Amino acid sequence: MSTERPLLAQRVVRPAGSLLAFLLLVFVAGCASTPEIPLIPKLPAPKVIVETVYVPVYIEKQLPEPEPVVIREPARLPEDQDQALALLIEMTRLTQLTAEEQRREFTAASSAFNRERTPVNRLRLVWLSVLLGPTAGDDARLQGLIEPLVGRNATLPPSHPLRSVAELVQASLNERLRQVREETRKAEALQQKLDALKAIERQLLDRERRRN
Repeated sequence: MSTERPLLAQRVVRPAGSLLAFLLLVFVAGCASTPEIPLIPKLPAPKVIVETVYVPVYIEKQLPEPEPVVIREPARLPEDQDQALALLIEMTRLTQLTAEEQRREFTAASSAFNRERTPVNRLRLVWLSVLLGPTAGDDARLQGLIEPLVGRNATLPPSHPLRSVAELVQASLNERLRQVREETRKAEALQQKLDALKAIERQLLDRERRRN
């Protein structure tokens, strides 16, 4: 019994020693063949830059409802002022017409005045008579047309807008009548001179006959 136990122990220990020696030999051989690994330098930490950025913030806000748009009609003149303004515009238009066009307008104005003798129709007729001259009527007739609007017993009060237009027409009529009277006076004076020359001519002819 005492001789067999040491043999068993020697068998068990030897393989263990051989294996350990073999592993140590492999490790040493591996260390000898493995190249040396260089150390990686330690890089500095990146610098952090802090920047302040303003980000717009949209806030929903409830606006009041817009007031409805009210379309107002343009202010209109009173009827009498509107008539006076329209008549002045019409008088300006008639002034710019040719003589033939004015005669046609005069015929239409005469018909309108005969149908309805309103102040507007009366003034329009007188104005056309002023523009046409003596061919539109005599002085007495024109004075009779304008007299009801500007005379002592005028139908238009002084504050009426058409009264100012009537006074303007009357002033133009008076100027036209003055020019007509001046032309008539000059024509009469010229006719007198012609008559005097004819009389002298007859006297000379009579003397010449007597001598012969």
